[in-house]
Amino acid sequence: MFFDLKPHNNGKVHKLPAPVRDYMSSRYNLITEYLERLRCIEIDGVVNGRQVRRVRIFSPHRAHELNLIINCNDELEKHPEILLFEGYTDHRGNVYVADRRPPIVWIRPRQAANNIE
Repeated sequence: MFFDLKPHNNGKVHKLPAPVRDYMSSRYNLITEYLERLRCIEIDGVVNGRQVRRVRIFSPHRAHELNLIINCNDELEKHPEILLFEGYTDHRGNVYVADRRPPIVWIRPRQAANNIE
């Protein structure tokens, strides 16, 4: 499957392309409702000497919580803390997406006081 590496929405925010959404659903076991809420920016790039379409994925809800407006890749570059996933699609349609979410830190509840009378 060949595609044009210069799509009309290059560098603009839009919904996840179907192949990326399918890959993330399968690879990371993410539900459709979550994936539908995410947004991405696609830009042309080179990975290992090959032309690819880079995909940078973030949550517009999280951006709104932080009072950020992300409309292009330059704005996303300034706020890497909202980047959730990034990867690429090659000229054959193969998709690779890496998880960039911060690790979950489990906090143990404090032990109840043993001196309850």
